[in-house]
Amino acid sequence: MFEGIKRKIKEWEIKHDRFDRYILILLGMSLLSLLIIGRYNVMAADDYAMGKHVQHIWESITSIPQVLHYAVTHALVSYKTWQGCFTVNFWDSLNPGFWTEQLTWLTPILMLGMVLLSTYWFVKATLKKYYDIGKRELLFLWGVIVFLLLETLPSPVEALYWYAGAIAYTFLHYSMLLLFVFLLGSERLIKGRNKVMVGIVIALYAFLIGGCQYGTVLQCLLWYVVYLLVERKRLSWHKLLPFFMLFAGFGINLMSPGNRTRQSETMGLPPIKAIISSFMNSFHYIRIWFSPLLIVCLLAALPVIWQIVKNKRAKDFTYPLPLLISAGSYCLFAAAFTPSLYGVGNVDAGRLQNQIQSIFYAMLWMNAFYWTGWMQNRVQKAGTEFWQDCSAVKNILKKYLWAYRWLTFAGILLVIVGTADKNTFSSMSALRSLLNGEAQAYYEQAQERLVLYQDESVSIVEIEPFRVKPRVLFFTDIVEEGNANYWINENIAEYYDKEKILLMEKGE
Repeated sequence: MFEGIKRKIKEWEIKHDRFDRYILILLGMSLLSLLIIGRYNVMAADDYAMGKHVQHIWESITSIPQVLHYAVTHALVSYKTWQGCFTVNFWDSLNPGFWTEQLTWLTPILMLGMVLLSTYWFVKATLKKYYDIGKRELLFLWGVIVFLLLETLPSPVEALYWYAGAIAYTFLHYSMLLLFVFLLGSERLIKGRNKVMVGIVIALYAFLIGGCQYGTVLQCLLWYVVYLLVERKRLSWHKLLPFFMLFAGFGINLMSPGNRTRQSETMGLPPIKAIISSFMNSFHYIRIWFSPLLIVCLLAALPVIWQIVKNKRAKDFTYPLPLLISAGSYCLFAAAFTPSLYGVGNVDAGRLQNQIQSIFYAMLWMNAFYWTGWMQNRVQKAGTEFWQDCSAVKNILKKYLWAYRWLTFAGILLVIVGTADKNTFSSMSALRSLLNGEAQAYYEQAQERLVLYQDESVSIVEIEPFRVKPRVLFFTDIVEEGNANYWINENIAEYYDKEKILLMEKGE
C-alpha cells in the first residue's frame, strides 16, 4: 500500500512540476488585461505635435510613400532644429492614429510585442552562448523576467500606451537588445554565402541605434565594451564594425545643431555633478525598486539558475572577482541616470524611469547568475567532506523542489493580490480600471471630444477636463490658456484645423 502511495506522489510530482507552464499562464493573464484596456487608448500631448503634418498628408494624398518621405524629412528638420536623435525623430511621426484615431489600440500591441520578443531573443541568445539550457528553463526565466518588468513599470502609460514617449523609451530601447542578439549569433549568421551582407546589415542597424535617445545609446556603448572585453580572444571585423558604426551614429547624434536649441530651453547639471547625482539617485531607486515581488521572483528563479549554471559551456571558467563584477554592473546602472541629469537636471519622467528600471533588472539578473556560478565553484573547491555531511539535506531539497516552486508561485500571487493599492502593479491597475468602468468612461469622453474636434462648423472648441484618469491610460490633458503647457492645446488645434482648443472653466 505504501509503495502505491509513494508511486502516486511521484507521478503527481512529475505531472505538476511544469514550472515553466505556470509562470507562462501567469504572464498570459497579466498580458490579457494590458491588451484589453488598450482598446480604450487615445492620443495625447506630443502625439498631436509629432503627427499633425503626417495626418494632413494622409488626408490630402493617402499615400504611404509620401508619409514615409515626410517621416525622413521630419527627422532631418528636427535634427537641425530640435534634437539629434534621428532614429527617434523618424519613428515619432508614424503614430498609428494618423490613419484614424480608432487605431490607437495598435500602440500597446507594438510596444508589448517589442518587449516580449526582444527580451526572449536576448535571454535565449545570451544563455545558449554560455550554457546548455533546456527549453523549459529558458521559457521559465523569460516568463519571470518579463512578468516582473511589466508588472512593476513606474509609468505603464508612458511605457506602452502613449505613443510619442513609448516609441523612444520602450520600442527603441528594447530594439537595442536585438543588436546584441545579432552579435551573439553572428558566428552562425556569417557562415553562409552572404556573410559580408549580413555583417553590413548588422553594422547599419548599430548606426540606427546610435540615433536613439541618449540613455539608450550610452547603455548600448557600455554594454558593447563589456561584450568586446568578453570576446577579446575571438574578435573579428563583424564584431568590431558595428561598434564603430554605433559610435559614428552617436557622434552624429551629439553634433546636431538642434541640440543647442533644446539645451537653451533646459537647465541641466554640470558633468561632474551629474555623475555624482547619478550615484545618489541610483541608491534612492534601488530602495524603491527592490520590491517584495522582485524578491519572490528571484527566489522562484534560483533553483533554475543553479541548474543552468551547472551546465556552463566553459568548464574551466571560475567566475572570478564577483565583488568587482557587481561593482562594475552597479556603475553601469548608475550611468543610466547621467544623460537626463546632465540634460534636464532630473529623472522625473516616468518613461525615463521605465528605461532605467529595466537596466537595473538586467544588472540584477546578471549578478544572480554570476554569484550562483561563483558559489558553485567554491563548493567544488571546498572538498567533499562537508557536502557529504549535508547530503541528506540536499536530497530532501531535491525531492521536494516541486513544493518549493509551488510556494514561490503562491508567493507571487499573494504579493500581487494582497497588495492594498491595486495601482501598484500594471495588470491589476488595468483590471481595476476595466471592472470599475474608468477605462470605458475615459474613452467615451475622449470620443465626445473627437466629435467636437471634427465638427467643421466650430472653430473654437471648449471641452471639459477628463473626469476620470485611469493610471494605465491617462498621461496628460489640455490646460488653461496661458499655462506653460498650452502648447498641447495649440497642437491639437492645428491637428484638427481649429482656431483654439480651450479648457472649460469650472462651473460652466
